[in-house]
Amino acid sequence: MKEWTKQYGKVYGIYEGLIKVLVVSDLDMLQELFIKKFDYFHGRKNLVLQGDVDNDDRVHVFEARGLRWKRLRALSNPTFSSSALKKIHGTVEDSALELVRLLSPQADRGAFNIHVYYQELTMDIICRIALGQRTTNFFNNPLVNFVSNLFMRSMRWPPFLFGHLIPPARPFIKWTFLKIARLFGLSGSKIYEIATDAVHLRLKQREEDSKRGIEPGEPADFIDLFIDAVSDEKIEDGSDFSKSELHITKRLTTPEIIAQCFVFLLAGFDTTANSLAYASYLLAKHPEKQKRLIQEVDEYCKGETIEYETLGKLKYMDCVAKEALRLYPLAAFASSRTCMKDTTLGDIEIEKETTVVADVWTIHRDKTIWGADAEEFVPERWENPSNRHIMSWFPFGAGPRTCIGMRLAYMEEKLALAHILKRFEIVAGPETEAF
Repeated sequence: MKEWTKQYGKVYGIYEGLIKVLVVSDLDMLQELFIKKFDYFHGRKNLVLQGDVDNDDRVHVFEARGLRWKRLRALSNPTFSSSALKKIHGTVEDSALELVRLLSPQADRGAFNIHVYYQELTMDIICRIALGQRTTNFFNNPLVNFVSNLFMRSMRWPPFLFGHLIPPARPFIKWTFLKIARLFGLSGSKIYEIATDAVHLRLKQREEDSKRGIEPGEPADFIDLFIDAVSDEKIEDGSDFSKSELHITKRLTTPEIIAQCFVFLLAGFDTTANSLAYASYLLAKHPEKQKRLIQEVDEYCKGETIEYETLGKLKYMDCVAKEALRLYPLAAFASSRTCMKDTTLGDIEIEKETTVVADVWTIHRDKTIWGADAEEFVPERWENPSNRHIMSWFPFGAGPRTCIGMRLAYMEEKLALAHILKRFEIVAGPETEAF
C-alpha cells in the first residue's frame, strides 16, 4: 500500500473483488472520516464471518455498528477505566513476574526467540482477566496455539479470501465454516466454547452464592465487571445514529458478555505480544536508548513490585512505546470504515457501502510530518511533541471507535518491559532478523 500511495498520491481507489475501497493518507480527510463525520462512518469494514450486527445476540463491540455499538461501548467502557485497571494491575504484574522467572534460565544460554514468551504472557493475562483462569499457566495453555492458528491459517483459507472479495458469498461461507469448525473442533469454535464455559461457570457461582446469602465482592476480572453491567433488553432498531436518540440499557445479556470476552481474547493476544516484540527489537538495536530506559526504571521501580501509580512516572517508557507503535502500527488493519450513507470526504463523493482505509503505515513514516529521521527509532521526539496534526499518529485508531483496550495494552507493555529491564539487558543476537 505504501508503494501505491507513492505512485498514486494521498487519495486513490481500488477494488477488493466487488467492493469499492478508497485508500486515504490525507490527514484532514481522515479527521473527517474518524471524527467529524463519524455518524456516516460508524461501521468497521465487514468481516467474512461477521454476524448480523443489528440482531445477532453474540455481536461484540468490535464489529457492532450504530446504536448497538454505542450501547456495547458505553457498557464496556467502565471495564477499561483507570479504577478497573488498577484492580487487575496485580494480576497483570503477577504474570509479568512469572515471565521474568521463566526468562532467567535463558539469560546465559545464548540467543532465543523472546516473541514466544510474549505470546505466553499476553495469553496468560487475557485468560486470567477475561476467561476466569485463576493462576499463571505459561506454556501449558492450548489457547496459544488455537489463537495463533486462527490468525495464521484460517484467514488465509481460500474460501475466506473468496468471501472477502465476493460479499454475497459470505453467508454460505460462514455457515460452512462454522459447521466444519464444530465438527472438527477448530480454533474459533474451541475458543468460543471456552469463553462460554467461563461465563456460565461464573454466573452459576454467583447464583449459588446468592442462595447462601453471600454478596458479590469486588470484581475480580472482566467477567465480573461485565456481569455487573445482564439484561434481556434490546436496543430498538430503526433509529438514526445520533447521540440524542440513544437509549442505553443498564446491563449486558449473557451472550453479549461471552462475545466481549471472546473478542478481547482475540484482540488482546497477538497485537500486544507483537508490540512487545518490536519494542524489544528496537531497544536491542539501539542500546543507548535502552540504557536510558533502564536508568529510568531503576530510578522509579526499586521494589520487587511496581505500583500502578508508578507506571505513570515512566515518561521515557511512554516515549519508547509510542515510538515503537509509530514505526510498527500493528493494529492498522482496524483503521478502516464502511460508509453507511452517501456523503463526501473533502471534495470526493463517497457512496454507501464504500470501504475507506487509512494508510497508517505511510502516515507514521511520512517525512513531511516527522522530519528527515522519520524512518528511525527516536523516542525523544515524544518528549516535547510539536503541534502535529491529530491524525499524524493513530496506532489504536481514532475518534469514538479508538481501541477500547488501549490503556490495558499500555499497562501490560510497561509492566513487562519494566520488570525485564530491572533484571536483564536485551541484546540483539547474530540471528536477529531485521524489520
